[in-house]
Amino acid sequence: MTADLCNLPLPIAFSNIYLNGAHTPSHSSETFSLHNPKDDTLVAENIPVADEVDVDKAVGYAESAFQGSWSKFSAAERAACFRRLVDLLEERLEEILRLDSLTTGNPVSLIPTREKGYIINCLLYYAGWTDKHRGDYFPADDGFIKLVRHEPLGVCVAINPFNSPVASLFIKAAPCLATGNVLIVKPSEKSPLGSLAIMPLFEAAGFPPGVIQVLTGDGRTGALLASHMRVRKISFTGSISAGKKIQVAAAQSNLKRVTLELGGKSPAIIFPDADLENAVTWTVNAILARTGQVCVAASRVYVHRSIIDDFLQRYTARMKAAVDDMGDPQDQGYKYGPLVDTSSFKKVSAMILRGKQEARLLVGGNRIGDRGCFIEPTVFFDPKPGAEIYQQEVFGPVSVIRVFDAEDEVVAMANDTEYGLMAGVFTADLNRAMRVSERIEAGVCGVNCVSVMNVQVPFGGKKSSGIGREFGSNALDAYTEPKTVLIYVGKN
Repeated sequence: MTADLCNLPLPIAFSNIYLNGAHTPSHSSETFSLHNPKDDTLVAENIPVADEVDVDKAVGYAESAFQGSWSKFSAAERAACFRRLVDLLEERLEEILRLDSLTTGNPVSLIPTREKGYIINCLLYYAGWTDKHRGDYFPADDGFIKLVRHEPLGVCVAINPFNSPVASLFIKAAPCLATGNVLIVKPSEKSPLGSLAIMPLFEAAGFPPGVIQVLTGDGRTGALLASHMRVRKISFTGSISAGKKIQVAAAQSNLKRVTLELGGKSPAIIFPDADLENAVTWTVNAILARTGQVCVAASRVYVHRSIIDDFLQRYTARMKAAVDDMGDPQDQGYKYGPLVDTSSFKKVSAMILRGKQEARLLVGGNRIGDRGCFIEPTVFFDPKPGAEIYQQEVFGPVSVIRVFDAEDEVVAMANDTEYGLMAGVFTADLNRAMRVSERIEAGVCGVNCVSVMNVQVPFGGKKSSGIGREFGSNALDAYTEPKTVLIYVGKN
């Protein structure tokens, strides 16, 4: 790999999967290609769709690693591997992340801040947890000493989304490996390149072969992993519909443990005493980040009637101006890129077209340029009851604004959905902030901020937005099983 991956001649060769510490030819003869969404040029071809034989091999290697030398690593030795990996990533991560920019449209301008720092901090955080996930002790007042310890599950699987493929890899891998498990990664078929490229760094950091592996492929590969009888845990990030299929497959196979981080239709509530400029900044950034292709995007904005005119003027002006920041994702000068591919572009465009019949279009809604998957930041206002654009996740730079008059009214509107991932409450009143944040049905609720996550605290959704939590010590619980040990000592 050259230092400047963006200047590599296309197409790039990524025709292997990664098994047991080496890039290895796939048993499968089926492959797929990837194109750059900025201009539809070919990026990579002959990427394998891993089949049942590949999956069985990966599980076998993972089991051998779990039962072998990896099981003998002390907590301190696991932490040392994490720290060595951080040192390697400090040198190599940016060039690897540029690979995924070629197929996702994620701007390279995000890499030094939102991408690299996020990944490094996640690894350092969980490196510190390897020797701190303590068990429990209960005294022998009834003749039994009671011990509780947390044991690793074994072979785990991470099925990752296209929008942040390498970051998602580490979000799942860090707590998984910190607790002594092994991991098979199935990146999205839209963005597997960075995940494949980064694998050798794990062995270079001291992780034994087989501890972490990568299988490329589409939903069929994911289904094989979800139904495999010797996989003990699956962590999936993606759509609600795919998450339901994974949960069914897990239940029908061996009741493997499941963590699901699914879709969102996140509300942001702006009260009349809010710092309006702060509210506009957060809500605009929260729908434009990765061109709206994030599950926590603040796509429903509720504004108090007394400030609606002022808010709309500022918000729509920012959304219009954002067009100037959209462009070539491989150019450091742009903040926003295209949608990930033609199918996503067609889906979002169709929803916008239908939305014009369901709500008042204030800004955008058009294609940018005559090639690539660029679409204008789009704002709808005052949707009709049941409007698709208001109720369903768009996964594009599209927001819907509604007016409210009272607190109870807006809480009811915000909760009137099966989504429950993220929310934001903007107010200067601390009592109101605490009251409303408690009533909002979301796994994470920001106050005077929205669509932000922190590695120290749990992240995940309520209702159909997911099951389980990532981040914080909660993620360690998701990759371990408590075991009770009862020691009979007799009564005094």
